Amino acid sequence: MISKKLSMEFLRRIFRRMIGANSWLYTAIATCLDFLMTLQKEDLKTWYVLRKLNRLNTGTGSYQAVQFKNLVHPIFLRPGTRDAATVMNNIIREEYGQVKARKESTWMIDAGAYIGDTAAYFLSNYPGLNVIALEPGEESHTMAARNLKDYGSRAILLKRGLYSADQVCRFDGNNTGAGISGSGYEIKCISLPTLIQIYSIPRIDILKMDIEGAEEQVFLENPASWLRLTDLLLIEIHKPHILGLISTVLRENNFSMRLHRTVWYCQPDISYTT
Repeated sequence: MISKKLSMEFLRRIFRRMIGANSWLYTAIATCLDFLMTLQKEDLKTWYVLRKLNRLNTGTGSYQAVQFKNLVHPIFLRPGTRDAATVMNNIIREEYGQVKARKESTWMIDAGAYIGDTAAYFLSNYPGLNVIALEPGEESHTMAARNLKDYGSRAILLKRGLYSADQVCRFDGNNTGAGISGSGYEIKCISLPTLIQIYSIPRIDILKMDIEGAEEQVFLENPASWLRLTDLLLIEIHKPHILGLISTVLRENNFSMRLHRTVWYCQPDISYTT
């Protein structure tokens, strides 16, 4: 039997193709489907809180704790930011949870951790997992530190960006679209081989990458060295030419790819469905 979650996602895709993602009608339908999904997985109060946080803007420094059924600890969200929309995608829609990793998974690298919501999701659902969360943005790093604190030593938060080499880059923005660019303030970056070496990681059970275009540089610099250690790659690819590069590299390294919404699910020599 098809689950209600998958049924609603299927309906969302149909409506998006029929009337276009930018139409007011699709926005209304998508909002209705999000409402139904939130009621299915949480309750009416959670829906009200998320809607309120989306609309309010109470100024820098304010936040609200929200408890979700699939998180061990509450997560703190800021009014008037992308926080509520992000947890709708990652906690309620479970955009990164459509393919299950091994239940005994030990290591995850979360590159582009934002406020720590995805890391909290995986820490809650994989009891033996350790997550290295990378978030160089000032405000987002502060929120991630708050949201991951209760997970103790299993959550390793680094104020670093992921890049092809250990170097200083410039970083622009302070929300979900923030990333490495030619302007902005300086940040320290770290490479996957360095992370593997520092933490003595035998295998990367889950590698999540949402780094706003910097994935191109990561895949240009000897990707085979870390792909051979990776069991599940969850990646958002931000430009068509980067998709061409990454799909070629993954194919050369015997990885399959499957798209769910904006997330590519990539695994070595495994066929699966979302």
